[in-house]
Amino acid sequence: MRAGRTARREDEGRTDVTMATKDSTPVAEPTPDPAPGRRWRGLLTNRDFMIVWGGFTVSSVGTALSHLAVPILALGLSGSPAVAGLVGAARLAPYLLLNLLAGVFIDRWDRRRVMIVADLGRFAALATIPVAYAFDALTIAHLAAIAFLEGVGHVFSAVSHLSALSKLVPEEQLASANALNEVADSAAGVCGSALSGALIGLARNSTLGAVCSYAVDAVTYLLSGASLLFVRTSFQEERPAGERRSVMTDLKEGMAFLWRQRLLRLLMVMVTLINFLQAPLTLATIVLATEDLGVNAGLIGLVLAAVGLGTVVSAFAASWLRERVSLRTMALGSLALWAAAAAMMAAAPSIVLLAAGVLVTNMLWPIFAVSLVTYRLSATPDHLQGRVNSAFRTLSFGVEPLGLAIGGALIASEGPRFLCWGAAVGLLAVLLGSVAAWRGTLTPETAAAPPPGSA
Repeated sequence: MRAGRTARREDEGRTDVTMATKDSTPVAEPTPDPAPGRRWRGLLTNRDFMIVWGGFTVSSVGTALSHLAVPILALGLSGSPAVAGLVGAARLAPYLLLNLLAGVFIDRWDRRRVMIVADLGRFAALATIPVAYAFDALTIAHLAAIAFLEGVGHVFSAVSHLSALSKLVPEEQLASANALNEVADSAAGVCGSALSGALIGLARNSTLGAVCSYAVDAVTYLLSGASLLFVRTSFQEERPAGERRSVMTDLKEGMAFLWRQRLLRLLMVMVTLINFLQAPLTLATIVLATEDLGVNAGLIGLVLAAVGLGTVVSAFAASWLRERVSLRTMALGSLALWAAAAAMMAAAPSIVLLAAGVLVTNMLWPIFAVSLVTYRLSATPDHLQGRVNSAFRTLSFGVEPLGLAIGGALIASEGPRFLCWGAAVGLLAVLLGSVAAWRGTLTPETAAAPPPGSA
């Protein structure tokens, strides 16, 4: 909720209970929507939102394709899990290197135009993979460079898309819009994993199948960028004319706002540690399935697609759950289940138990993400959206390259089961620390602080 809202509100027989602070900035607690049917109808008839959502869905299918293709292609070219981990790290490195600066410029530039350029740039970059392979010129260095460029495009596109959401839909529809995005992402994961698994399984070899997945991914970015040309709604508020401020000044403003929001700060640390620990789990799953359990790469894609069906279901339920389960319960409960799922993967004697661990891990993310992102978007003014979202994501996603690089080395030296056990222990430690921090730090007086300059 934005600052200035009352901490307790009676509305159509509904009680909205939050933790009040001395500046009336509440910690958002879930409340049932009095008219969920009307809310969804309004969202689905929102022309511009649905165009953006459609483009996001198409590009998400492509992202799911290359999500499986990257480690398989890297393994095919190098034969080394450690090198595959480094290529995956290159894809994620822009989150750490560019997210903060991207947020500053996204708050200055036209967000729609940024998304179009990012999509078309990724189309051009990814198209070089099948071309290089056709001329027998594809190398690990080339693959890593394209992975990095794709990550750059994703940073600018994702932060722009997230920051524009509050302008595309009214605030009461934010949770539903986030849930619909999660549904699209999850359904795209199912379709993308199934298609990638089919391409890899039917191709002459897994390397060729992964290259074909890259080609399809490139086309999805082209379609996504073209769809944005038909959107009419502005993706941001009009910025008042004034003297141009330095990049550092704008950057500090966004960082200061995020740092002074105690709940956002705690959530940022939690998600950062979770992402670090979970970053290498996909690679560990592939290596564990292929080398320990004897499952071929094509079947892995189909298994991930089947697992993704459960994620789609959880994404549909995410908005409903957010209205009924507190953010604290959602966050701590997810941590406990993630730790159990990692242990299940580590001990898996068959593909069935391994898939069950992946299912639990994936199903929780849409539910947790809808509550987290909706709170963050509601708590942040429009002119700070790019910087706050990018600052949050710099740490929370920026550690993934480090986690993937370290995880790839551990898998190569100690094996995938050791990595999964380490993730389980680490997630349990994060859970215990988060319980203590939530009790000790987030008192009614300190849970939320006024934005900079409001005092």
